[in-house]
Amino acid sequence: MHHIYTTPAFVIHSSPHGEAGKFILLFTKDFGMIGATAQGIRLGTSKLRYHVQDFNFSNVSVVRGKEVWRITGAYELEHLPSTIVHLKILKLLKRLLQGEDKNEKLFELIEELFKTEIKEADFEYVECLTVLRILNTLGYVRAIDQFEGFFNGNSINQDTIDLAKRFKSDMVKVINQALKESHL
Repeated sequence: MHHIYTTPAFVIHSSPHGEAGKFILLFTKDFGMIGATAQGIRLGTSKLRYHVQDFNFSNVSVVRGKEVWRITGAYELEHLPSTIVHLKILKLLKRLLQGEDKNEKLFELIEELFKTEIKEADFEYVECLTVLRILNTLGYVRAIDQFEGFFNGNSINQDTIDLAKRFKSDMVKVINQALKESHL
């Protein structure tokens, strides 16, 4: 008998798998980045298909198979509106995270991003701030004194956005250097 694990997850990407299934890349709170299959999800009668669409935030039930995880159930936790910032951040996670590695701090950072209402004028600053925090959480960027205010929490408020506006060019340099050195 297999154990069913239920965990909150962001649906990062999906692709067709087999006749009516999908392979779904999930960033989960309990397991990190995992790939899972969902059989019959592309059928019109599937109850799961609306809950595991790309960029959804859902509670997903999975079972560990011999070679791959299998989705057995799901329901959308909250309908969180996706902006271009959210999509870029999830695509970056797909690029940065390889294999299963639980990282609750990173998950909470992404969850906070999705729950925060962002004005369109602030998109580029929130993106820089979030990428810098992600790279710091993953160990690609060390704490720098001038960025100390960015790493004290996950909140995205007007104070952190104003700080990001002030240091945007420095942040971009640090981000680009970290990505270059990591070969990602």
